[in-house]
Amino acid sequence: MTPTAPVARRLEIARRAARAYRADAAVAAVLVAGSVARGLADDASDVELDVYWSRPPSIRQRRAAVEGAGWQRVYAEEDEHEWADGLMVDGVKIDVSGFVTTTIDDYLDRAARGDTEAELQVRITALLDGVTLHGEPVLDAWRSRCRPYPEPLARAMVEQGLDLRPQERLEMLAARDDVVLLHRDLVDGVQGVLDALFGANRVYAPHPFHKWLTWEATLLAQRPDDLEERIRSLLAATPAEAAAMMGALVHDTFELAERLVPGADLGPLRAAYDLRRVTGS
Repeated sequence: MTPTAPVARRLEIARRAARAYRADAAVAAVLVAGSVARGLADDASDVELDVYWSRPPSIRQRRAAVEGAGWQRVYAEEDEHEWADGLMVDGVKIDVSGFVTTTIDDYLDRAARGDTEAELQVRITALLDGVTLHGEPVLDAWRSRCRPYPEPLARAMVEQGLDLRPQERLEMLAARDDVVLLHRDLVDGVQGVLDALFGANRVYAPHPFHKWLTWEATLLAQRPDDLEERIRSLLAATPAEAAAMMGALVHDTFELAERLVPGADLGPLRAAYDLRRVTGS
């Protein structure tokens, strides 16, 4: 499929940036990820460039690609796992995420054991969806380790996603017209449902907060009927309607998850979601 003009422009910028980085022999691989790689970018989209180093880069190495190309650095940050550099190239911001290869090896191992930390799946989906710009053998070796989807992760995603606040709480907040708290719980519930559905479908979740809802829904072969439409409707409904719609969506998701991931321990979670207190005097 021919890329849109915003995607094509950003891919060209990403390729220029990749050439600057791969001039350093310590760079093992480079890919473009995010909305550009997935063909979803628009005129407001940044470019996500992932750079994989064979050893930790020095400040000089990180600066070399930027300054050598005459680009503007807008931020430079780092933590124990990642070096992040923001660049401006022809009016487009590039978010460069740098990792040593051993960090990605560790992420893949942790996901295989069922670790649900969102960053692991963000990095895995970057590998699977990304456009290779350098180091194809390295990237292909990682991609092969991502398949098939790990069963421990499927169980963990379903159990974590469906550990939700009770339906009774939603109804209470709706009755009190506590719309801010209600919508916080609704959004948390939608995100939990989507996490569970990604696990049940054995699909890695590309974004921790489920950006690109329309596109994400297409990745879920097994999903409640009219999933996207129901999510959009409940977030715009009256409080009482929203609480009822959320409850129906959660119950549909429990039924689907119980069928698709029989090894998940969902009985106690369903009971907790349906639990009702004795109220009144």
